Amino acid sequence: MSKNRPVFPGIFVTLTALLAALLALALLVSAAMPFGTLRALADSLMPDGEFESLTPGNAGVFRGMLLFAGLFLLALAGLTWFRLWGAVKTFLRNLASDGRAFLRSLIPGRRDAFHLLTLLLISVAALVFRLEYIYSALHHDEAYTYMAFAHSLRAALTDYHLPNNHVFHSILVFLSTQLVGNSPPVVRLPALAAGILLVPAVYALGKRHYDPWVGLGAALLVAASPALIGYSVNARGYTLVALLGVVLLLLGQRVLRDGNRFAWMLIVLVSALGMYTLPAFLFPFGVLFTWLLLEMRAMPVGAEPGRLRTLRCWLVSGSSAALLTLLLYLPILVYSGASALFDNPFVAPVPWQDFPETLLQRLYETGLEWTFRVPDWVTGVCLGGWVLALIFHRHLSSTRVMLQAAAALWIAVLLIAQRPNAWSKIWVFLLPLALLWASAGIIGLLGRVKIRSLPLQALAVWALLLIALWRAVSILPQLPELWGVREDEETAVLYAAQAAEAGDALVVSPPDDAPVWYYAELHGVSDRLYRSGSDPARLWVFVNPGEGQSPASVLDERGPGAQAFPSCAWMQTFGKLQVHLCQEVP
Repeated sequence: MSKNRPVFPGIFVTLTALLAALLALALLVSAAMPFGTLRALADSLMPDGEFESLTPGNAGVFRGMLLFAGLFLLALAGLTWFRLWGAVKTFLRNLASDGRAFLRSLIPGRRDAFHLLTLLLISVAALVFRLEYIYSALHHDEAYTYMAFAHSLRAALTDYHLPNNHVFHSILVFLSTQLVGNSPPVVRLPALAAGILLVPAVYALGKRHYDPWVGLGAALLVAASPALIGYSVNARGYTLVALLGVVLLLLGQRVLRDGNRFAWMLIVLVSALGMYTLPAFLFPFGVLFTWLLLEMRAMPVGAEPGRLRTLRCWLVSGSSAALLTLLLYLPILVYSGASALFDNPFVAPVPWQDFPETLLQRLYETGLEWTFRVPDWVTGVCLGGWVLALIFHRHLSSTRVMLQAAAALWIAVLLIAQRPNAWSKIWVFLLPLALLWASAGIIGLLGRVKIRSLPLQALAVWALLLIALWRAVSILPQLPELWGVREDEETAVLYAAQAAEAGDALVVSPPDDAPVWYYAELHGVSDRLYRSGSDPARLWVFVNPGEGQSPASVLDERGPGAQAFPSCAWMQTFGKLQVHLCQEVP
């Protein structure tokens, strides 16, 4: 035996391959077992002798997991057996090299210092604009998200009884509240952080696709957009989806430039996390992959990194992102079932005959949301800039294919295929891009005009920045007073908690129920008001007349019924909420 070829590595590779093959065979056999045999096997592996999570309803999911794991191990056995570790090591070395190159490219140069200082001032203004509303009352959906999902890591990972669970965002909310403590700003911290990071992300995208001044103009528009400010202080996953969507496009620009493998890997990760936040991330995911496909088609012959290599990476990364997303959702598929994710009424297709009218209505509502508290002339200028960016694309952009065209094509395909009830919130990912295109049409064209060697685009950006900073400075002194104001639900909860006697209970209906639950827990009175007893003698009933409620309707919907507590007296009003005390008749 040659001294240059030691025995141990060969034995190790052989034993590893055999072990992986045997385990794969065991898993594949388990996947084919009848339910009764599979349940008995699962029970035998549990310390208490019962594996309650496996039911006839979700047995198919477990079989799929076993089948996938068996096939994976079988492939691993083959990989080990045929000693392809050399190829794997080469890939990992190339990945590490590309990773170092990718990270080096993120280091700004000296010539970027002035633009980065401007970006920092824009980001500070964006933060102040959002801090103005950070203590505002939690809306129903964000309060319900925290109480039902983000309150517990297990619930965030496994519970999907409503699509309110934007899973990755719920996990971030759980972590932030566990680390810092429960309060409205902390519950909103992940959404706020994503909303602030969206400013430099849009700048970077504008710089790559157009020029730095276009990026700064877009960053200013994102910082001041009332719609994006509102979503940044809304404890849901929409700003996170918008941020990941912009990051995805930045990575797409990088892989087109040099085929960086590390960037392709990040595309897989960002795509999976986006869809783990919200399945509607399929919109920005598809926009990127449609744009990449069109850019590949437009590549000159012989260009680097080349059509074939880019197409191969395109296929591998797209399928890898889908697989990783499936793996992330496995706990939900097991514990909540596939129907909760794919067949809930909120994602059901709109009937064909109603779809055009519904879509137009939703797009109209989206337009109203995007232009809320925006002067008409600003809306007109942005629309004009958007049109100019289309007309002068070749003169303004560094890309061969218009991103707008790829977005329109993919969105049209997805709308026809899925016929969703396209609420305005699913289009949040598109608003930063629309503002970027508006900046491209205005700031980009101004860059071609100079007055005494000063580009008009720089003057325009700094004029807008000074206005934004003036607005931010005027807000700062008001923040302590704004943060000290208690909202309707919170003051009503504190009043009822102070006035309630032992054994009293509280009754409230949607849309005020989730915020009331949240503030009751925040102030430590949940047990007193919700778990005081199974047969309370008095009920504190919160009534919202603006929702058409009365004490009787609330009692019938959420309490023991109006007949059981016919005697109700108004006690106090807190903004939109009336507090009534209802008692049994002796």
